[in-house]
Amino acid sequence: MKSPPILLPLLTATLALLVSCGGATHPELAFLTLEPRAFTLAVGETVQLTGTLRNGAGNPVSGTVVWTTGDATVAQVNSSGLVHGMAAGSGTITAASGGDTATAAITVRGYRCLDQAGPTTTLSGTQTSAINNTSLAADTKLDASTAQFLTAADVAIKLGGNANVCYHGGQVVGQSPPSTSWSTMHDRYGMVARDAGFFQVEGVTLFDYGDGVNMDGQGTTEWSIRHVHVKYSRDDCVQNDFMNSGTIDSSFFDGCYDGMSSREYTSVLNGSANLVVIRNSLWRLQAMDQPYSGPLPNHNAFWKWSAIGPKLALYNNVFRADEGSEAGNGTDMFMAPRPGKLADCENNVMVWLGPGPFPETLPTTFKGKPCFTLMTGAAALDYWNSAVAEWRANHPNPLPDIGPPIVSLFSPGVTGSTTLAGMVDLTATAVDDDSVTLVVFAVSGDSIGAVTGDAPATKYTLTWDSHGKPNGIYTLTATARDAAGHTTTSTGVAVTISN
Repeated sequence: MKSPPILLPLLTATLALLVSCGGATHPELAFLTLEPRAFTLAVGETVQLTGTLRNGAGNPVSGTVVWTTGDATVAQVNSSGLVHGMAAGSGTITAASGGDTATAAITVRGYRCLDQAGPTTTLSGTQTSAINNTSLAADTKLDASTAQFLTAADVAIKLGGNANVCYHGGQVVGQSPPSTSWSTMHDRYGMVARDAGFFQVEGVTLFDYGDGVNMDGQGTTEWSIRHVHVKYSRDDCVQNDFMNSGTIDSSFFDGCYDGMSSREYTSVLNGSANLVVIRNSLWRLQAMDQPYSGPLPNHNAFWKWSAIGPKLALYNNVFRADEGSEAGNGTDMFMAPRPGKLADCENNVMVWLGPGPFPETLPTTFKGKPCFTLMTGAAALDYWNSAVAEWRANHPNPLPDIGPPIVSLFSPGVTGSTTLAGMVDLTATAVDDDSVTLVVFAVSGDSIGAVTGDAPATKYTLTWDSHGKPNGIYTLTATARDAAGHTTTSTGVAVTISN
């Protein structure tokens, strides 16, 4: 069994690609194209550029592309167009074929975004009010390393206005019970970046929102998400619906209704020449009690991806699904990468714990490299748990646990009969930004039993003999406790015991 990917912290850098053509005219070659035309990478990272020769009809034709770098101390490029960020500075990468060229202008930043030049605002302690500032100066850094947001606002953090905004650290903890409707959660966002080119977010935890991080607006280009933890996201863990290029690195998406969205909800520019790189990250789909549609509970797919969405490059990621997607490919939902959208792929693992075969065809190789390995059964679960343990060890949380768990009755409640007779199964959904240790069920205030332990699938079920109470109408509740001792009691459900 292959070892889990090592999720190492990476440095931050920017690659802006400018395409120009010129030179001799060839009857069989009308132009040379370069993709992506703009992108962000970090020192020590790589990005695959693709130079394509096309004829007058726009169709690819055969030919040799030669790659060169203007400054090998800043960035290097191999014979296949794979660029490696080396050190802070600027330079060029040039693709050439005959007399036609395409040139990439490169700026490499050193280290993490918090240590870059620019004004710094420090946030600390418990924050009960939302941040809404879309007029930030360029290069603004927000150091939220010790900030913990507990706000009732639908959007906890909205930032933007200019390029190179950096948001670093802290927690954003939602408080919406699992029974909250999808339509309500759809409009709740942990973080929104509005028209902020080269926006960078790193080291933050976002729990219990509709969307974790939303890159909103056509101007939010070349974004990056690094060392971020999104947990229990009731819509998209990451939203990129304006089809921009970006990087996701060393992040953990622990419970997504949809993994990542690049599907337009309004008129947007065609993003087919853009690129999203996802590397060293963990993704787990989570069935939600209140989905968009379909039987309860369910989730959709890893990729909500439009035909005009960006290309995908996937390196050293682990994906986990315990069941298939409720919505199919006809709604732009894909459990495997959307066909035709892979730009590069190497050393990814799909952990499939659902019934039967994996529901779509995974690319096992890509240009001669191992692309996806499919794992099932106990070995797959062990692999996932090992990868999670490694990520957590590399991303310790130094902040106190101030957020209580969220809990709702699922059955009876969201579904199931409220008439109880004989032996019955009572199920609550409980989740915490850290962990749930205990769920206690009560009938009209009298405890009838408890379920212990953290359940990654969020469901806690107590089998109870309803003969323990006389016939009549009662109020059923569930109280969840987290590791810090915080408790939350669910909204009560009226039940009738009829034996």
